[in-house]
Amino acid sequence: MAEAEREFSGKKGEFLLWVGFLLPPIAWALQLQTLYLLSQYACSTGDLLPNHIAAAVALILSLTGGVISWSNWQKAGSKWPGEKAGIIPRSRFLSALGLLSSALFSATIFAQWLPTIMEVPCGK
Repeated sequence: MAEAEREFSGKKGEFLLWVGFLLPPIAWALQLQTLYLLSQYACSTGDLLPNHIAAAVALILSLTGGVISWSNWQKAGSKWPGEKAGIIPRSRFLSALGLLSSALFSATIFAQWLPTIMEVPCGK
């Protein structure tokens, strides 16, 4: 546990905690804006490939945040965060939030990708 405490008190450990937590919502926001910008092009040309690429990249980024959070969760001891203060409970809390964030935003990204998969983004 002392090794995990040392790791999460350093800059790299803190950075990975925040990346695991924030990467999924950032990926979703980028996907949403990218699909919005590409919709006019896709509807006028019928080329949905850029939309598929944007959604796939966003889903991969969101799942990457989940993998980082899972790794952090394992390093922090794989227990639900308690009410105690300190580096390890904080790391467990941020890791758990990162896992939940990844699940939520990955499902949202996939749900927003479904119309493109079904080839109906232009109201056909």
